[in-house]
Amino acid sequence: MFRLTRTLSSAIDKLAENKIAEWLRSGGDEALSSSSLGRRLPNDRHGSAAKTLGVHHDYVHSKILADNNIRPESVERRLQLDKAWEDLKQLIRRDYADSNCKLKEYVASADTARKFGEAIEALDEMARKCNNAIISDSVRFNGRSPVRHCRRFSFAERITEAIIDS
Repeated sequence: MFRLTRTLSSAIDKLAENKIAEWLRSGGDEALSSSSLGRRLPNDRHGSAAKTLGVHHDYVHSKILADNNIRPESVERRLQLDKAWEDLKQLIRRDYADSNCKLKEYVASADTARKFGEAIEALDEMARKCNNAIISDSVRFNGRSPVRHCRRFSFAERITEAIIDS
């Protein structure tokens, strides 16, 4: 009898494994419908590409964070830096338009340094902190940086960039 039970148990296990494999082939939980919403669950279109490229675990980690509206520190800092830089560029452009100086005179002006020097230094510090967060997050993402590194803020270079890119 023990032998019969063991064989039967093995057959049931095999049947269950086959049913699970068939269920997974047919879409698994992605093929289920949500009873409260009456529609299919969202399909993860990029999962197989991530497996093919060998970054599946990084992708899964990123997807879990994104699904829960959690951004890595480097992404948050990069967004803050980009917004602060856009705001400062607008101020620089308005001030340059109001001045009667040529570009080189405006950049070299003590008045310009007085108005925007501290703001450029603050942005440079934000860029340094963002780069440090990028390095820290890249360790969590197996060497892949979630965002591109930030350029440092040199006063003359960034004032010129703000005016020329307008």
